[in-house]
Amino acid sequence: MSVVNSESVVTNTRTPVVIIKPILYGNTAKHLGTKRDSDGHTHRWSVYIRSFNNDDLSTYVSKVQFRLHETYPNHARMITQAPFEVEESGWGEFETQITIFFADPNEKPVVFYHHLKLFSTDPDVVAGTKELVNEHYDELIFQEPSDLLARLLNCAKSLAPPTDENLGTAKEYAIKKHDTINRVKQARQRVRSEIQDLTERLRITQENIKRVRQRTMDNNSHMGTFSLSVHDNIKREIVD
Repeated sequence: MSVVNSESVVTNTRTPVVIIKPILYGNTAKHLGTKRDSDGHTHRWSVYIRSFNNDDLSTYVSKVQFRLHETYPNHARMITQAPFEVEESGWGEFETQITIFFADPNEKPVVFYHHLKLFSTDPDVVAGTKELVNEHYDELIFQEPSDLLARLLNCAKSLAPPTDENLGTAKEYAIKKHDTINRVKQARQRVRSEIQDLTERLRITQENIKRVRQRTMDNNSHMGTFSLSVHDNIKREIVD
């Protein structure tokens, strides 16, 4: 999750609320069918950021910069209107940097990093009959946004009514979120159990060390008494 605006460049009136905007960012890719002779490119792809709820991002987002691999001409692409995406072609995967700038210039931009994926083991994707989709869910969390930005966030309109595909995607992410939370809870429980087990092992080990030390001290004391007794006997024999 990305927290937007903890501080402003310029002090202005803040709205004492928290506004959350869910988003999706990622890329699609499709095999061209063959390697292109002119440049060796094998895939057509697009990298993008969009609203998870299909809201109009351009209401509160002024521009988005997509930083591509340096081998691309003008590799820092600035998109100033929706849809916020870049379409290109290529042959290799690389990490992209996505920077979101807001309609209120005093709000600090937010940066995401996305690995642009081209290849898949799915036979249909390999054959080029199906498009690869590689995207991630995140949330922009606006903590006490400026009055201007708060108004823009609250008046963002939906681009279109939810489709069956959007509803299916929302359900899929809800399932993933539930599964992720369960895995985190299970991992925490395992960590707690391991800590308790290690703590008990440490206690037993410390008790064993303590017993060994006490036994060693007792043995040394006994040997000291025995040596003193022998010394006294030898002394008496010599005197006699």
